[in-house]
Amino acid sequence: MKKLCLLLASVVVLGSCKKNDDTSPSAAPTRTALLTAKSWRLSTVIVTVGGMAVPSSLFLQDCDKDDFYKFNTDKTAIVDAGPTKCSPSDPQTESGTWAFNSNETKLTLMLPNSALNGDADIKELSATTLHLYSSQSVSGTAYTVDATFVPN
Repeated sequence: MKKLCLLLASVVVLGSCKKNDDTSPSAAPTRTALLTAKSWRLSTVIVTVGGMAVPSSLFLQDCDKDDFYKFNTDKTAIVDAGPTKCSPSDPQTESGTWAFNSNETKLTLMLPNSALNGDADIKELSATTLHLYSSQSVSGTAYTVDATFVPN
């Protein structure tokens, strides 16, 4: 009888244990959170004008490669010239704005001295990569900018 009571008590105790359910997926960060979490530095850029690729060395100087872009939650953006400015008279920082379209597949940028002003398709936005693609026209000449940024 004592063994039966002990067995029943064990079953009751084990049956009352609740399984710890830590398998629920955590919420993925929003696109705003991913974009504004850090500063971004241009890693690669491919510009095509009239269907022909333009070497990045023609428009991207060494002093441009250390620039970084900070997107703030209030939809403002700061472009910082980094440690190496192209000209001593250039400002260290310039301000602009950014916005997502309604389904957050495009990023609208209004940044000073940037080839990415206007709408850019978001090819990838993750904790490690911001990949934008823009197709525009200036004075009737079509060009595209395919730019990848990494955390600074």
